[in-house]
Amino acid sequence: MSKREYDTFILSDPALLQEDREMELIVRELSPLDIRYKYRSAYVSAMISKSESKYPDRLWIRLGRGQLQEKPWSIKILKELNKLPKESE
Repeated sequence: MSKREYDTFILSDPALLQEDREMELIVRELSPLDIRYKYRSAYVSAMISKSESKYPDRLWIRLGRGQLQEKPWSIKILKELNKLPKESE
């Protein structure tokens, strides 16, 4: 089975992201089985790592203005959540 690819936007310094801990984030699917669903966004609970080989799928990190980081990370999606994050008040 080939790796699935996702990307996500990070508004802060990627070095501050906590690795190997369950976290909630929005990802876009880059390699769906059905091409009609490319770029479908999902709010997920996942674990991420800067190591490209630690988790089964690949995660591309984009900064706030869309700049793609040079090296991919890895991601393990634990579950898709049925809610969207609330805006800070």
